[in-house]
Amino acid sequence: MILQVALDLTDIEQAMSIAEKAARGGAHWLEVGTPLVKTEGIRAVELMKRRFPDRKIVADLKTMDTGALEVEIAARHGADVVSILAVADDRTIKDAVKVARRYGVKVMVDLIGVKDKVKRAKELEKMGVDYILVHTGIDEQVQGKSPLADLEKVIKSVKVPVAVAGGLNLETIPKVVELGATIIIVGGAITKAENPEGVTRKIIDLFWGEYMMTIRKAMKDILEHINEVSDALKLEEVRGMIDAMIGANKIFIYGAGRSGLVGKAFGMRLMHLDFNVYVVGETITPAFGEGDLLIAISGSGETKSIVDAAYIAKEQGGKVVGITSYRESSLGKIADVVVTIPGRAKTDVPTDYIARQMLTEYKWIAPMGTLFEDSTMIFLDGIIALLMATFQKTEKDMKRKHATLE
Repeated sequence: MILQVALDLTDIEQAMSIAEKAARGGAHWLEVGTPLVKTEGIRAVELMKRRFPDRKIVADLKTMDTGALEVEIAARHGADVVSILAVADDRTIKDAVKVARRYGVKVMVDLIGVKDKVKRAKELEKMGVDYILVHTGIDEQVQGKSPLADLEKVIKSVKVPVAVAGGLNLETIPKVVELGATIIIVGGAITKAENPEGVTRKIIDLFWGEYMMTIRKAMKDILEHINEVSDALKLEEVRGMIDAMIGANKIFIYGAGRSGLVGKAFGMRLMHLDFNVYVVGETITPAFGEGDLLIAISGSGETKSIVDAAYIAKEQGGKVVGITSYRESSLGKIADVVVTIPGRAKTDVPTDYIARQMLTEYKWIAPMGTLFEDSTMIFLDGIIALLMATFQKTEKDMKRKHATLE
């Protein structure tokens, strides 16, 4: 969660003073509230950003017209996020989003005054807005209204991050945390407090229970998956990989992105074990020849550069070990040996790998290729343990080849 402090004040010095205390208390974003902008002008945004360069500054302009112009003005004066009203014309919002992309700022659209918030939220998501704000205004709060009634419905209806504002305090914040709000906007509970820093710290403390639960849940999910991968390893696949490695003249390792980093870590350990090993792409990597081995790592088995390298390796008379989640992928069909490392479960998602990645139809707790990469890293460390035992290498032996120019 992100704590955004709404500085709905009319004096810039007072706003700065409270912002200082809120920042010390751990506030993530500082909002130059609408009253402050109307009183002090857009310079308030510039002054706030200059004073707090390490915080996101939100310009709560509540733009209703000329979205492109007002976003540009705010961006030029240091705003990181600019608010637009959801009741504005679609063209206003689309123009605002377009200009925001050009300047590298974000657009938050405020649902205040919208009758059908769920319907409008879905429309806003299609327009490409960055954040949607469920907001109960001060005049509505006086009538006893709360943002909680609409918050859960909006969160469930869209995938973009949802912010919430409207009379939130230490008593009501746990509920909005539970409902899943990403950005929690607090105004009077901090700005009117005798100790703004202390209240801010207490709010941040409420967040940390959820933060730690999320971290632990992610770690346990990843460990559970790795245990499943370990149990599912096929002896013939692992044996084929080891035999190919022991018989190879030179070993080349190739992976893209995070898979490439996993490959480099494996290559370093093989070097410590006296293998003649190289990482594809490094400037000192020699030519691949007959009798050499390429270990190609690709979760999808369809990464073009990896598949192309596998073809070249075969044409040069070498062997290929493919580490992938999909035996029937292009890499799987080329490789002499395939080691299957499952990635995420394919539950209610497109069967095509690229479609799944583009649609991001997965649990956010383990994004993109995380489970494949983490599992592959642990599997390859297991291979190193086996090779240490096979060649009777100790940690002391390996340290002799450890880098000293570091």
